Amino acid sequence: MQIFLLYLFLFIFGCFIGWIIEVLFRRFFSAKKWVNPGFMKGPWLPLYGFGLITMFTMCYLCITLFKGNVRFYNPLGGLFNQDYISGPTFYDLIPISLMWISMNLLEFIAGLIFIKGFKTKLWDYTNMKGNIMGIVCPLFSFLWLLVAVIFYYGLNPFIYILSTKVHTYMFGGNGDVAHFGFIFALGLVYGLMVYDLVVSLEVFKRVRMFAKESGIIERYDDLKLKWNNSIKEAKNKLKLDIHLPKVDNTKLKEKFSEMIYIDPKKTKSSNYDENGRPIKEDAKNEE
Repeated sequence: MQIFLLYLFLFIFGCFIGWIIEVLFRRFFSAKKWVNPGFMKGPWLPLYGFGLITMFTMCYLCITLFKGNVRFYNPLGGLFNQDYISGPTFYDLIPISLMWISMNLLEFIAGLIFIKGFKTKLWDYTNMKGNIMGIVCPLFSFLWLLVAVIFYYGLNPFIYILSTKVHTYMFGGNGDVAHFGFIFALGLVYGLMVYDLVVSLEVFKRVRMFAKESGIIERYDDLKLKWNNSIKEAKNKLKLDIHLPKVDNTKLKEKFSEMIYIDPKKTKSSNYDENGRPIKEDAKNEE
């Protein structure tokens, strides 16, 4: 029961951190604006929650199963109750590989569930070379490998420390009595997330249809255009007349696009609406 409650905390923690990462990524790299990512309305992305507990579990299993026989990365000592201190070793490839494979499987299963069950693509890699059903592709598979390496060497020791502190706080020093307030707060957050999930799945289509029929989308687009124009005008007034030499990297971008995309001229998908939110397949067909 204690391990179960600890995993509940790690899951919601991963959901929230993942939401922050996605918001920043879409703001500065993909959508170039502030977007609430994912299918739900609240600040959580369940895929990242499952990802965190999956990678945490893989590290735990490897370190405990090979106890005494193999030394893994343990920079601070005490990681998963292993007293030795060790830097990076060759054996670190075992947990890193397991995390990499697990994250790719998790991404594929989650994408398949939404495509088959909810007729929605939360992400779309159909224009990426080597993709499978538009759910996974070599480029993002490589990124998951980087995530596994960063987590293992950079985050895992601190996630373990956080988990031990949370466990101690929840159950006290003797580990017998649960902290009622913390457990209640955790249950309240999960209640909100479950309610958000149910409402998002049910209302997503209705809100879109209502907005389309009432012309809200068109009015919103006009308002957004005026706002963007006013922002551009304000920026132009504040611009300093500084001329910097321009570097022509057109050919480099073209080569990169040819390596990554099936059709380099079509790098944007019609999988998202004007607000950067995923569109259901039936909504696309209606258009």
